[in-house]
Amino acid sequence: MTLDLVDTHAHLDGDAYMADLDAVLERAAQAGVGRIVSAGQDAATSAATLALAAGHSAIAPAVGVHPHEAKSAGDLAWLELAAQNPNVVALGEMGLDYHYDFSERTIQRDVFARQLDLAARLDLPAIIHCREAEDDLASLLRAHFDRSRRAVIHCWTGDWTSAKAFIDEFDVYLGIGGAATFKNALQLHDTVAHAPLDRLVLETDCPYMTPTPYRGKRNEPAYLALTCKRVAELRGSSEPEIAVATTANAMRLFPRLQI
Repeated sequence: MTLDLVDTHAHLDGDAYMADLDAVLERAAQAGVGRIVSAGQDAATSAATLALAAGHSAIAPAVGVHPHEAKSAGDLAWLELAAQNPNVVALGEMGLDYHYDFSERTIQRDVFARQLDLAARLDLPAIIHCREAEDDLASLLRAHFDRSRRAVIHCWTGDWTSAKAFIDEFDVYLGIGGAATFKNALQLHDTVAHAPLDRLVLETDCPYMTPTPYRGKRNEPAYLALTCKRVAELRGSSEPEIAVATTANAMRLFPRLQI
């Protein structure tokens, strides 16, 4: 059985794939992963992602500033220029990370807000990172985002109550990744079981968040099929049904995405 899947969040630009990217993409294709959204995290990785996408038709680029890198974001003129590339499907990864605080929180909030404003100006979806910052994320979305636009909170691992609040107020999508396969991720399991299917998209966040049974090894897009299988189990559904629905969701989330 070959599924038709979209990996809505990956990081293919770094050293992790330098030696064997072509083989990684071939395994992805064999697993049914037809398109991979690779997200930049700063000026350098955004430029590298654009270059990768230019040479590999399976890769769809997103450009942005990760909250870890917010302290070095500058005036974002480079980002506005990069985002005007017609191949860009979204702005991101952007957001807030209060777990590591690699950038001061005031700076994170400012850079996130400016990216949300830029996404609105350029009519691009937003790929959002949120870790231990849900209250401030909601406040900034209220000020700089409109539910008529498109956004995904990627790598969602929270409970259904929080997920429902974001879906109800902002109509966001939730990015479901390898953590869904973890035995003890009970909050996430509950969210996957209860969330509207039309709000879920699949992702790997590779090379991170490797699903069971490959935890501890490098993640790659081909493993998206494992997450699809687990989502189907949690929802009492079939893998083809989840694949069809989440791929359709990805196409709505990223209107420029072509398969």
